[in-house]
Amino acid sequence: MVIMKFVIALVFVAPLFAQTCTVDPLTFNISAAQTTGTIHVSAGCGSYTATIPVQTNWLHITSPVAGAVGADVTFIADANPTASPRSAAMLIALKTVTVTQAGAECSFGITPSTRSFPVEGGSGVASVQAACSWQVSATADWITFNGLTVGTQNAQVGYTVAPNTCVATRTGNITLLLTNMAIPPSLAVAQVGAPGNLTLSADSVTAGPAASDGRISVNTGDVCAWTATADVSWIVITVGKSGTGNGGISYHLLENTAAQRTGNIRVGAVTFTITQQAPGPPPAVLSSVTNAANYNTDAVSPGEIVALFGDNMGPASIVLPSAADLSGGTYPTLLAGTQVLFDGVAAPMIYTLKGQVSAVVPYRVAGKASTDVQVKFQGVVSNTLTMPVRATTPAIFSLDSSGVGPGAILNQDTSVNTTGNPAARLSVIALYCTGGGVTDPASADGEVIGGDLRHLTQTPVVTVTIGGTNAAVQYAGAVPGSVAGLTQINVEVPAGLSPALALPVIVKIGDFTSTGSVTVSVK
Repeated sequence: MVIMKFVIALVFVAPLFAQTCTVDPLTFNISAAQTTGTIHVSAGCGSYTATIPVQTNWLHITSPVAGAVGADVTFIADANPTASPRSAAMLIALKTVTVTQAGAECSFGITPSTRSFPVEGGSGVASVQAACSWQVSATADWITFNGLTVGTQNAQVGYTVAPNTCVATRTGNITLLLTNMAIPPSLAVAQVGAPGNLTLSADSVTAGPAASDGRISVNTGDVCAWTATADVSWIVITVGKSGTGNGGISYHLLENTAAQRTGNIRVGAVTFTITQQAPGPPPAVLSSVTNAANYNTDAVSPGEIVALFGDNMGPASIVLPSAADLSGGTYPTLLAGTQVLFDGVAAPMIYTLKGQVSAVVPYRVAGKASTDVQVKFQGVVSNTLTMPVRATTPAIFSLDSSGVGPGAILNQDTSVNTTGNPAARLSVIALYCTGGGVTDPASADGEVIGGDLRHLTQTPVVTVTIGGTNAAVQYAGAVPGSVAGLTQINVEVPAGLSPALALPVIVKIGDFTSTGSVTVSVK
């Protein structure tokens, strides 16, 4: 009887043990639109839980997450704003239910498609047309956005273009970032540059003929690239053939052994011109400064006619002032490319020759202890000789320009005194000298004497001896019609002299005396 009751109980309980837990369906494939769904959970699952294990912000369980026996689960999927499909999973009664949502059918656009800006930059607006989520990005850092850069629908995107600090035009793009499009819509931005955005520290330079080095600076914007090239082979760029932003260009010039030449270093449209001079004449060499009458080298005096010896001081053949040079009443200070400088002041020129030149010491040296003398030929200045300065440096010119022997002396009848044409005693002879010093009225540098006579001013008075005998001085001063600095002294030949063909003549002007190397003939 007991066994029968157990069998009957099994007949009623067995169906309960045979029930299983089912969740249906386990997958959903839904459109991009907002979608709701229902999942049936069998009674065999008993009380269950419904969760989304990985947090997903677009999929939501809308029924109670603790379901009663036999209760269904409902969910909602937000609309997919993107063109990309997406998936998420729910865990219901320990069963995985997958929801796959299609991507939205999106269309995108951006207008305008191109925009140009001036060199100073500016602001613009791009219109984005979209039915799905989007994001914009700029391909150049000089394009920046003013605000909105993401969205899900049509919108206006403001942007700013910075000033262009370069010479060249630059381009960039504002692009919609869309993963499912091979060529996303974009706005092409172009901005012109300006030639003035690249300058050099100099436009040109003149260099000597010798090999030399130089440098110029390039000034441009920080991100601006440039390249430097030389258009001649004798200009070699050693540093700075290219660069970005401010920089420098170092160059080397090869020696010029021919004519003057010109070349350029070009940096974009900017040109740096180099003129290299031709080799000049060899430098003038000044060996000595002498009195033009007796060639003494001890000192110079104001107004003294001097002869300077050396090399490369003038042309190969002697050149004297022309009538045109003297037309203004003064001797030139530049003659055939030659100048004689006393403390930097150009002196009146008497003649010039490669190895010998003659000039008149400027009167402005009066009162100085010394003066620096140089010769300048074809722009090349010689070495410097420093000469003592005295008030006078008297010397009588000789007939043969040797500084000795028969003097440059005229007899009373203006004939030249020679051994064959001696002067009579008690006659008046004229001695021609230099180194007499300043005059009264004052003589101007290089003037051709005219008008009033110019008397020597030195004290004690001028004295002359002939053969050791004092000769009466009747005039001592400038020579009319001649350059200031040539001195004429008229003296009476002493009656007591014995006739002789070579009597020494000595002149004393102030405190200084000429040598006795010049002679006069007396009958």
